Amino acid sequence: MTQSILLVEDDDTLRSTVAKFLARQGFEVDTAADGATALERLAARRFAVTLLDLHLPDMSGLDVITRTMAAVGDGGSAPLFVVMTAYPEVRTAVASLKAGAYDYINKPFDLEDLRELIRRVLETHQLRREVAWRRAQAKSASTDELRGGTAVFLDMLETTHKVAAAGKVPVLIRGESGVGKEKIAHTIHERSMRAGGPWVTLNCASLPEGLLESELFGHERGAFTDAKQTKRGLLELADGGTLFLDEIGDLAPALQPKLLRVLETQRFRRLGGQAELSVDVRFVAATHRDLRAMTRDGSFREDLYFRLNVAAIDIPPLRERQEDILTLARHFLEQVAPEIGIEVPRIAADVPPLLLAYRWPGNIRELRNVMERAAILSGGDTIEVRHLPKELHDDGEPGAAAWPGDESAIRPLSDFEADYIAHVLYLCGGNKTQAAALLGVTRATLRNKLAD
Repeated sequence: MTQSILLVEDDDTLRSTVAKFLARQGFEVDTAADGATALERLAARRFAVTLLDLHLPDMSGLDVITRTMAAVGDGGSAPLFVVMTAYPEVRTAVASLKAGAYDYINKPFDLEDLRELIRRVLETHQLRREVAWRRAQAKSASTDELRGGTAVFLDMLETTHKVAAAGKVPVLIRGESGVGKEKIAHTIHERSMRAGGPWVTLNCASLPEGLLESELFGHERGAFTDAKQTKRGLLELADGGTLFLDEIGDLAPALQPKLLRVLETQRFRRLGGQAELSVDVRFVAATHRDLRAMTRDGSFREDLYFRLNVAAIDIPPLRERQEDILTLARHFLEQVAPEIGIEVPRIAADVPPLLLAYRWPGNIRELRNVMERAAILSGGDTIEVRHLPKELHDDGEPGAAAWPGDESAIRPLSDFEADYIAHVLYLCGGNKTQAAALLGVTRATLRNKLAD
């Protein structure tokens, strides 16, 4: 992608000379002759570097920096300012750097020196982003909440890590509601080279079509009745990072060809705008719908489906990860207990069979909610059956449906016993005496069963 530079200089001759030189170096150059125009340009789009004269006719270059930084805020991506000043004073340089400038150059300067400075600034910025990515990787490796030991889950996690490293290849995450699609999407971002860039999310089902288009692409002032000022869309805010499109199956048909074009070209126009803008964005989409079936009935474009489906990740439902249920349940208790000011509750012996038998239609989200509710009701004491929602301990379909539906899926009874003993031991922190008491057997009996 061609990198863009904003050149802010009130001297017409110098502005023209530098702009032509940078254009010959392969940069896309925009210019401004005063601070007000510079602020408009900076609000309208993101530049790789802004070359800024400190002495402008209407305001100081320092004012341009501070106002821009204030508009970006903590969650934004700060522009890279290189200050140009004819006053080579230490105080001026320090003030510029404190305000948020990345570097400075003294006038008069050699054009080759300027080119080399811009190259260094861009390289240093890229290195800092890579360091941030490495740190994010280390952090995600140590604090990752993606927990589980079942083969189907570990296979999915391995695929996630491979996909994360695959440049800016689009990703489609499929799975039922509540399985953790956004968590997987964020893991892809954190484990990619874009970890130091922005992470931006958009739920395609949460906004009406007109508002969704404005949120995604942005709009120019006067584009519609309430467009009182230019607004950058989420595509621009995600430049250099990842844009997560949740519930992509609910994207309005009229917006699908526009999204397809951005996926293919990384270029778009704001609502009411004439200029084409370039971005560098990785798209990660998620859905609980069957997009392939939707392409057949015409409600989802087939070409958009294939473009999104370059790398696909299927997240298994919780009912297919039965061996992970108690591990996750305990994890959620350990998370919520400090938040509500209680000790981490123990789990009564008759609770795990109910957790294991239930089908969990709401998946991990439902399990989290159940355990948080149980922790609150227990007050830090042992979680008992009475602390669980009615549907978990009622006789009927939910529990019965969790058992194998055909002979090929039936396992020996000893397997279930071994799994259950292992889970109870986990809940007891490996304490065999406590586990034996919960299971209603002697410690010797438990030792013999573990030895079998």
